[in-house]
Amino acid sequence: MAAQTSAALRYEPVEEVSSFARDVIAGLTARPKGLPPKYFYDEIGAQLFDQITALPEYYPTRCELEILRERASELARSRRISSSQRVG
Repeated sequence: MAAQTSAALRYEPVEEVSSFARDVIAGLTARPKGLPPKYFYDEIGAQLFDQITALPEYYPTRCELEILRERASELARSRRISSSQRVG
């Protein structure tokens, strides 16, 4: 017969919560769940991603920006976005 073990877990709230912790808690309790993409890459990975998106073969970012430029006012009207809100 296997010996039973028990553990007591204790949660001690931290007075100052980091922005990372706030973002994770907010993202994982949201519907749908999500995390800010700024946490997906370290500095080198972010630089590499920037280089990749600048390549002619990588067109999605340029296409998205073009669509937003061409349709920004239409999108704002349809979504009732004020001019002070950021789209994208």
